[in-house]
Amino acid sequence: MAISRRQTLAAGLSMVGSTVFGSQARAQDAWPSNTIKFVIPSSVGGGFDTMMRLLGAKLTEAWGKPCIVEPRPGATGAIAASFVANSAPNGYTFGVGYSALLSNLLLLQNPGYKLSDLMPVSMMVFAPLALGVRSSLGVSTLKEFVALAKQSPGKLTYGSYGAGSGGHFAGALLSMVADIDLIHVPYKGETPAIQDVVSGQIDAIITSLGGIARYPEKIKSLAVASPTRFPVYTDVPTFSEAGYPEVNMPGFSALLAPSGTPQPIIDKMANELARVVKLPDVKPKLLDLGFDPAGWGPGQVKTFLDEQYVLTRKLVESGRVKI
Repeated sequence: MAISRRQTLAAGLSMVGSTVFGSQARAQDAWPSNTIKFVIPSSVGGGFDTMMRLLGAKLTEAWGKPCIVEPRPGATGAIAASFVANSAPNGYTFGVGYSALLSNLLLLQNPGYKLSDLMPVSMMVFAPLALGVRSSLGVSTLKEFVALAKQSPGKLTYGSYGAGSGGHFAGALLSMVADIDLIHVPYKGETPAIQDVVSGQIDAIITSLGGIARYPEKIKSLAVASPTRFPVYTDVPTFSEAGYPEVNMPGFSALLAPSGTPQPIIDKMANELARVVKLPDVKPKLLDLGFDPAGWGPGQVKTFLDEQYVLTRKLVESGRVKI
């Protein structure tokens, strides 16, 4: 019986399809076969560093391949994001992104990357931002802090983990809605900013709640920029409870990969992280750091980032945040 041209074409396409899907499956099964690198946008000893070392240890345990953390601080995370965006899409380089991942695209003249250069992998955790003040400032509540700022306009300083960061945005929002004049001091990451609050070089800081909470004798947490109080640090009120509901910044920590990374690898990493962040010996540690485990997959992360980009652009276009 003669074989028609259509049947021949269909058979060929079927073979191509099976070859493609077969190679993808083999790539997923073989990966990882080498060291996986997590590039973080902050310095050693900060919240991201501690979190990724914790998660990396669990991934190493599960896969038998080293998972290492590589800090690349500076330019509010743009240096780290640009490095990841320009890395080989082979599943061995991932980057941690936070709110500045989006604001950099709007505030920096040449951030070195586009959002399309990065593939969402996982929303590992949410990390609510908090306002903390040096204990020697002599204020115990947000109301007292605002009153002091009104008495000394342009005198009180607050640090953040970079110009255009979530901490910078939250401070700009507080200044606007409370009608106060705070001086923003940007740092290359959370750790050096916290150190300067502890030493009294600056008056306040807006950064992760977990980072501030590590120094209860030196820094007083006044308010958290989230809709509800954090599960572990329930004694810290929200900005809304203190009378400023506009200060609501959904701090987050998303894992990203270079565009073009095979989807089976993306999915495998996302699925494993979703499991790891909820482990009974991991989740409490993340909460203690001020991180609320999420474990979202790539689709949810993309939707979230797209929505946050629109909101960030509106705030930048209003002229309230500038570098």
